[in-house]
Amino acid sequence: MGYFYSLMNYLKTDKGKHDCLDYIRAIVIMASVMAGIRILLYALLQ
Repeated sequence: MGYFYSLMNYLKTDKGKHDCLDYIRAIVIMASVMAGIRILLYALLQ
């Protein structure tokens, strides 16, 4: 539980909020690229 409280305290700081948004943005970009590649490969292999 200590890690959870440390993470929550970190996310309350300005740097923590900024880092969290960066991580979310990176996850969205990676997911969209993977989906795009899957759709492209599916279309090419049909």
